[in-house]
Amino acid sequence: MRLLRALAVPAAVVLLLTSGPNQATAATSQATGAIAVVQAADADTDTDDGDTGTLTNPTTATAVAPAAMSPAYSYTAPVDHCILFAAEIGATCYQWVGDDQWVIDGIANGWTAVVHVQTNYGKDRYCKALPAAQGWGKCNYDHIEGKCARWQMYELKDGDTRNFTPWSAWYGTQYGYPC
Repeated sequence: MRLLRALAVPAAVVLLLTSGPNQATAATSQATGAIAVVQAADADTDTDDGDTGTLTNPTTATAVAPAAMSPAYSYTAPVDHCILFAAEIGATCYQWVGDDQWVIDGIANGWTAVVHVQTNYGKDRYCKALPAAQGWGKCNYDHIEGKCARWQMYELKDGDTRNFTPWSAWYGTQYGYPC
């Protein structure tokens, strides 16, 4: 029973970290109580860019269709080495090498899933999923290395917002480790 309680997450939010062939270690998210698997990977060496989008006017994700990627909504990460944050309304996956924020709308209901990315150095960025649950898209950000980012999702339609998820834990912009 203790294991089941440790894996319970409020508001039906699932936080996962995808991993490749390297050895992984476990960490517990203080924000959600979820257990995430953290894996060492290549360092990200990009520099910072400005804020992008606003709460009601987010940047639209760029459509991306790698051969192995399913266009349908699923709780499967679109790429290796990213932190997956999923809810009923959609999912986002933070890929720290390249600072790509992937996003997918989970329900073709006229509302669009948006991910709000916040840094611990004062930047707010908003990335809107492709319309009508058309598959994974991504927004490319340049975070300052050695800092932290977190995210939450919500739905947007005609300037109205709803269904905000809790914030994720903070994750490092250089290696993806919990901050």
